[in-house]
Amino acid sequence: MLLGFLQSQEFNQIYGFITDESSGEALIGANVYLAGTDRGTATNHDGYFVISEIPSGNYTVVVSYLGYNTLKKSVSLKNDVDLAFSVTLEITPIEMSLIEVTGEEVDRRVNIQISRNTLNMRQLKNVPQLGEADLFRSLQSLPGVLTESEFSTGLIIRGGNSDQNLILLDGITVYNPSHVGGFFSNFIVDAIKEADLLKGGFNAEYGGRLSAVLNVRSREGNRNKFNGKGSVSLLSAQTTMEGPIGKGAWLMSGRRTYFDQVFKGTSFHFPYYF
Repeated sequence: MLLGFLQSQEFNQIYGFITDESSGEALIGANVYLAGTDRGTATNHDGYFVISEIPSGNYTVVVSYLGYNTLKKSVSLKNDVDLAFSVTLEITPIEMSLIEVTGEEVDRRVNIQISRNTLNMRQLKNVPQLGEADLFRSLQSLPGVLTESEFSTGLIIRGGNSDQNLILLDGITVYNPSHVGGFFSNFIVDAIKEADLLKGGFNAEYGGRLSAVLNVRSREGNRNKFNGKGSVSLLSAQTTMEGPIGKGAWLMSGRRTYFDQVFKGTSFHFPYYF
């Protein structure tokens, strides 16, 4: 009699974080894959990734991100042990030759996306506007977004009032998103990592609003060194400071306007704070 024994194959997984070498900020959407295989993934909003069900053996892990150097590292997986793989990428300029772009008219539209706009801190600062960079005034430059008046940051989307928009900061609802009589938004651009504006077709998890959803994510802070910067405009002065603390980081940002000084000595109370 011949007896056969079946031995289950051992699987492993690789997990970790991909961050910026200079600031320690998480890199969203970085590609992580095993060279020569079909195993791979992309990092989430925290820069975290995990590749599961990897057979034991020797592999080359490749990490790539647009505008950063590509990292390759050999690893050995065995004995059903998970491997922690966290790396930092260095910003590297991309040298490109002449590119010729051609296109042709298509008969129909495919892969229609929902009405979604995503802006990062650099894009928010590059939008032309009077005074200083402001999140809501940057969003007003997008198609389909109107304002209540030239002196208000209230967003009119899909015909609804500004109070029919859901404003979220790191998943927490912001009920009063502006101050100084609606002239400023409460968000300081230097502390914003990314802002998603959903003008329609949003999920049921954002229920309770009729017009749009604005989901703002704040920066984590610099995990490598202390850094600070400030700015002064015609309307206000602001500063942002950040630095490492333990295995994490901290970030503090503040802003103050001069409008209350104009009415100083009068009985008029100007709501410059929030």
